Amino acid sequence: MNPTRVLARRTPLIHFVGKRTIPEAIDHTPRAHPASPSSSLPTSFKQYRESIANQHGPLATRSASSKSYFSPAPPQGQFFDRSELPARFGRLKWSPAEIAAVESGGASLAA
Repeated sequence: MNPTRVLARRTPLIHFVGKRTIPEAIDHTPRAHPASPSSSLPTSFKQYRESIANQHGPLATRSASSKSYFSPAPPQGQFFDRSELPARFGRLKWSPAEIAAVESGGASLAA
């Protein structure tokens, strides 16, 4: 069978209806999203930052004397890393038998 004849019979599965037309007038005025909790737009970007954008943390400028929202130290009784925990919560040392079992995929274990 001739491959060019097979390709000539191929018809696309997507069919476009009508000719493409570009709209004559498009409304580009800003509007609030239909799913927005408030159906109004902020009057300025500064207002947006001060009210709406604070859901992900403070964005307003702070003076040097103001308290930082994100402290570099964890609260009392909490730890950032496992190595800061008391020794009783530390990792246990592996025995040579456990190391051999892991390296051999369990084949060195006696049944």
